[in-house]
Amino acid sequence: MVFITEIRKIIPVALPEGLVLELDKLVKEGEFMSRSEALKFGARLVVMMSRRIHVRTEDYAYEEIKEGVLRGKRAHVS
Repeated sequence: MVFITEIRKIIPVALPEGLVLELDKLVKEGEFMSRSEALKFGARLVVMMSRRIHVRTEDYAYEEIKEGVLRGKRAHVS
């Protein structure tokens, strides 16, 4: 996942005032250089978490199928 070298797109976003105040606090405390940097960080987290959830779901489905196949083989062996 490479974001740094990609062409950037500007996406206007409207946020609740309370969220903007929290972002501003994070910037003031030095957690982020700007609101934009904080929002980019958040967007990356959303993408990474979403992909990880899909991977976990695929892993879970694979394990369920594998267990079902093994149960079926055991049922036929008895």
